[in-house]
Amino acid sequence: MKRKLLHLLIPMTAIALSACGTMPQNSDDAVFEYPQSNGFSGNFLAGKAAQMESRSDYAAQYLLRAHQLDPDNAELRRRAFLALISDGRISDAVDIATSLQSENDQDLFAALTVMDAAIREDRYQDALDIVSSLPERGINALIAPLAKAWLYTGLDQKDAAMTALDGMQGNGALNPLSEYHRGLILAHFGDFDAAERALASAYGDPADAPLRAAEALGAVYERKGQVQKASLLYESYMDRHPQSLAMPFHLARLDRKEPPIATMLTPAEGLAEAYLDIATLLSQENAVDPSLLMARYSLSLRPDDDITRLLVGEVMEIQNRFETAIEVYKGIPRSSPHSWNARLRTASSLEQIGRADEAIDILKDMVSVRRDRPDALIQLGDILRIQQQYGPAADAYDKAIERLGGQTQVGWRLLYRRGIAHERAGDWAKAEADFLQALEVEPEQPYVLNYLGYSWVDMGMNFDQAEDMLKRAVELQPDDGYIVDSLGWVYYKLGRFEDAVEQLEKAVELKPDDPTINDHLGDAYWQIGRYHEARFQWHRALSFNPTEELRSTVEAKINGQVPSVAPTVVN
Repeated sequence: MKRKLLHLLIPMTAIALSACGTMPQNSDDAVFEYPQSNGFSGNFLAGKAAQMESRSDYAAQYLLRAHQLDPDNAELRRRAFLALISDGRISDAVDIATSLQSENDQDLFAALTVMDAAIREDRYQDALDIVSSLPERGINALIAPLAKAWLYTGLDQKDAAMTALDGMQGNGALNPLSEYHRGLILAHFGDFDAAERALASAYGDPADAPLRAAEALGAVYERKGQVQKASLLYESYMDRHPQSLAMPFHLARLDRKEPPIATMLTPAEGLAEAYLDIATLLSQENAVDPSLLMARYSLSLRPDDDITRLLVGEVMEIQNRFETAIEVYKGIPRSSPHSWNARLRTASSLEQIGRADEAIDILKDMVSVRRDRPDALIQLGDILRIQQQYGPAADAYDKAIERLGGQTQVGWRLLYRRGIAHERAGDWAKAEADFLQALEVEPEQPYVLNYLGYSWVDMGMNFDQAEDMLKRAVELQPDDGYIVDSLGWVYYKLGRFEDAVEQLEKAVELKPDDPTINDHLGDAYWQIGRYHEARFQWHRALSFNPTEELRSTVEAKINGQVPSVAPTVVN
């Protein structure tokens, strides 16, 4: 999001977060047992705990029950209301919203909920009266003009709709959004020439516009009978965004002589699009809770929109609700151009909850279906690498690089990932070659500098070059504990123990719960005679769930089997 919008979003973020709880801690695996008692306290506390874990499904269940037991509790009423909205149960929240609105006619989410019911019943004037009562400040300054414009459209008042959008003019950050919706509304009224002008100007070069804006302009061209112009736009967008599947979908549709599927929005669909735009802006600003609320309002008015479903699923992932995210993604049909992305996200969520085999099966199927795309192969390689299947991971990266046109055509990230897979598989020659080529592509890449430099040190080679690399990596990423640890470890290997201690103490400050870094600092303390502190660090290392190999090594040192270290002789 453009930073100019931040001042609009903060008030809404604060409202939502104050009622919805804090950032999530656990995933869907967290089990909330329904209270054995039907009493108020048990339900309220369970609902509040569910909210703190971002489990709006459980929160709505418990808090609604508590609200029934204590209907006059204002705090509880609002908590139950927001839990319902977060869970997508907007129609179930109308009665509570009406009560909240009677107490405060400036309550944004209560207003949106009552408006939702009115819009789905085509009561556009009632909805317009509600949004017109909201003060146009904070996030309302963005929501109100868009909502009014689409509600006037529902009342068949084209000029009033245009005037409502004029209220967004003058704010450079909002002008593109205003013009985008102006174009959609003009298309709704059949004024395709004016719609084309608005959509073509909204984001500058249409090939660099957001996907929905490019699709809308292409659909206007099609409705004007300018199929060749639409085709050129889709091809140009595809050239700029080669991984997008939407434009190949539209080009195939044109070949089949099928009509466009965008721009002719109903007023409800148009308002849903506005809500989605706002939800996307909030998500880009990491305002997760209010983004979810706006996405839920969007889905209520347009329940089959796949991009909105993707956004809801991604929010669920951020909240560590991977099971819920998977269910959301399953709602996107295979026929959708967004199905590919949904399946990639499904595989990622499955891996997060320990179902890596299912994720791998999905990705292998995708790899065989689309032999022109590298993304499923890259994700497959990542999951295989996480599962310590390093050889198959390297093979997946090999195929991805081949699909991208060979090693000279790929960026440093893919070479770096494959290098890690080769190194873990024990093929250092291939790993080193990948790391060196990655540095040819991106000479100042701190993570590659760190990995290669640390590996050289660990193998007892190229100390001077490794030291220079690691010094530069620390300069580039001074707050990365792993990189600082690497520099400390090269000093340790060189017998420069005081220098090692200085760097390793910084590394432990940056990553206090990493067992390897604590072990390294313990070793360095031992070498300069700080034996009690060394043992303390080794005990700390054991407390942070080290690997079995590291645990065995550390326990041996605690029991007195501390190896002596001879300084490495550098020629």
